[in-house]
Amino acid sequence: MPRPTLSRGINPHLHLDYYRFISHSTIRFCSMQAEIIKKYRKPGDFITTNGMFWNVDNHKMEKECLDVYTYDSYPSFAFGLDRDPKTSEDLNDRRWSMHLNEVRSVCPHFGIMEQQSGANGWTTRMEGPAPRPGQLILWAMQSVAHGADYISFFRWRTCTLGTEIYWHGILDYDNRDNRKLEEVKEFCRKFKKLDAVCQSEYTASFALLKDYDNVWDTEVDVWHERVAPVSEDEIFAASELTHTPYDVVYLQKDSELSDLAGYPVIFYPHPVMINEEREALLEAYVKQGGTLIIGCRAGYKDMNGQCVMLPQPGILQKLTGTDVRDFTFTSPAEDTVSAQWGEEKLETPVFNDILTALKGTSVLAVYQNSYYGGTAALTENKVGNGRVLHLGSTFSRQNVRRLLEYTGVCEPFSHIIDAPEEVELVMRTKGEKSFLFALNYHPAPVAIELKECVKDLYTDTSAEGKVILPAYGTAVYEIKR
Repeated sequence: MPRPTLSRGINPHLHLDYYRFISHSTIRFCSMQAEIIKKYRKPGDFITTNGMFWNVDNHKMEKECLDVYTYDSYPSFAFGLDRDPKTSEDLNDRRWSMHLNEVRSVCPHFGIMEQQSGANGWTTRMEGPAPRPGQLILWAMQSVAHGADYISFFRWRTCTLGTEIYWHGILDYDNRDNRKLEEVKEFCRKFKKLDAVCQSEYTASFALLKDYDNVWDTEVDVWHERVAPVSEDEIFAASELTHTPYDVVYLQKDSELSDLAGYPVIFYPHPVMINEEREALLEAYVKQGGTLIIGCRAGYKDMNGQCVMLPQPGILQKLTGTDVRDFTFTSPAEDTVSAQWGEEKLETPVFNDILTALKGTSVLAVYQNSYYGGTAALTENKVGNGRVLHLGSTFSRQNVRRLLEYTGVCEPFSHIIDAPEEVELVMRTKGEKSFLFALNYHPAPVAIELKECVKDLYTDTSAEGKVILPAYGTAVYEIKR
């Protein structure tokens, strides 16, 4: 087991295996508990847990130990006293949609065991403000929009003793009715109107591909950690601001082409660790017509985290059609590095692979400055009926927006609705009906424009044209296809 060392200088390959051990032993213990519970549960009882945990293969745990997966959703963490939401760029409480995307990858129809109902905080940390009027419904509908078919608010009464006396529930210490209770009642009324939404499927325009090996590697390798979280955050931001929803898909040992083939576009931002089986699956996806988008720092490690003595991006080279002979972090001593893509500037932040396009590979964008100005920053390689785009940098909301536009998946709901960036748009579909959620995270009213006549499920009336969503307001529309 890793032990404390100077500057966290643990052998990274030992550290990676330690995380794998943590996951294995945790799942084994969870399985022991589940087997005991199964002996005594009544018909209709289900086995679950509450929360997404780090250093655990949550997909394997759900598959082997649980009947359904549940999550604890606390979007008000975004407004905690330990951060400045006015200057943050992670979209604050809207960021919990990113977490819910992860949950949905584990279990498409999940539950919320703890949906925030009051201000959070222990006596030792996590101080935060009370949710503003409207936010309890907004955050609960955020969970529903992203796949939750069950909502449980935490908690009913606020504790009067112990560590969590500031982890407020629906009712406060005095046990009197209050505005939070009225808002939970209002959510209940609206939730009952959404019975048809239950078991409907989330509609995604593209997929973000991940795997636990690379996720855990970011925790033991600061170079990997510099690029992967940034790219995932920015892909999420671009998705939200362009109203282009996505699914998270984890590569597992039993992953098949059918798990990927339904997505016209897949981002696999920084597959640092790769093996032949995963490369073959990616190749099959592309050959059948998919578009695979890969960023910098790809393919230079094996599954033990050891660097391979191959030209980068290693065994992915036959897919990308590129050779990486040089690479660097962008230097804080130089001007911001960017690339030129046609008439547009393309952001290339954090880290830059200097790409050489091999035979048959097209160069789409070229770096404009630093010592590698004039070299390829973005390439496109046709493979079978599909293509692979290789971006020699991390992803930003600007370059992701451009890639979504280029691949033709951007703003899939634009024929139905116009909405400002402050509003999140999510669609769930079942049979011949689709259900469009419009969620306003702005503390002021905003206008949306419905381009066709739809049914407002809250009021059971028709809606068309300009609609005003109040501060933190929500709407759910039924659309027949």
